[in-house]
Amino acid sequence: MSAEKLIYCIDIGNTRTHCATVRAGAEGCRVLESDDYQSYGFADFFEKSGLLEKSGADCVSWCSVVPHYASELEVVLNGVDSMRLTGENSPIFLDMKEPAQVGHDRIADAVGAGTFFKPPYIVVDMGTAVTIDLVDKSGNYAGGAIAPGMHAFTDYLSERAAQLPKINPSEADFELSVGKNTAEAMYVGCAKGFCKLADGIIADIERDFFGGESATPKTVFTGGSISLLPKNWLAGRRVEYNLAQIGLAHSFITNRNKP
Repeated sequence: MSAEKLIYCIDIGNTRTHCATVRAGAEGCRVLESDDYQSYGFADFFEKSGLLEKSGADCVSWCSVVPHYASELEVVLNGVDSMRLTGENSPIFLDMKEPAQVGHDRIADAVGAGTFFKPPYIVVDMGTAVTIDLVDKSGNYAGGAIAPGMHAFTDYLSERAAQLPKINPSEADFELSVGKNTAEAMYVGCAKGFCKLADGIIADIERDFFGGESATPKTVFTGGSISLLPKNWLAGRRVEYNLAQIGLAHSFITNRNKP
């Protein structure tokens, strides 16, 4: 990387928008501060609240999986030194049948994880949906899996079944195999079931791309729903809340340094 640059990085999701001020330089990318906002109306809030000015950054790197929100932010960023991360300017090759279909947040996550690991590695993003993505030994984005997020597992039952309560998945006892009351049964079926789904997909990736060896040392978890995961399942796993923002900053610098 060239001289240090302060970059305001924005990842607009379906529900929440995560932002971070990142200092990018010769020693890599370092998050100085971060915050979380509602995606609805974010562009207007960004402009009226002066988020960019308050951050001290003089440029913006951003991505969005929601076209309407992206269009709103593009209007606000008119005249600002900014870069939107897409499949076309991705620093990482997208080894996919339909590269244009890859979510730009997934690209940002994959690039961000590459600042911590040498390939191959796995990225797990826990948001409205959970995505589990692989960067292969050649350093290419090689694909992944998309499944319902934790909210879909837990909220669906309480919303559709009159006698089932809302539960807090982070309080789940991951050692339970059967529940002795309704809440415990939901912990096993929803919280533990969700984690078993993720474990099963990761196990398949380990078998096919890691020679059957554990990929835990080269797997990073991110996303706004991490706090919902059972604590005794998440223990010992690497978590980077600002992974996409680090990837956005790295992508900005990489694109600016192109000859």
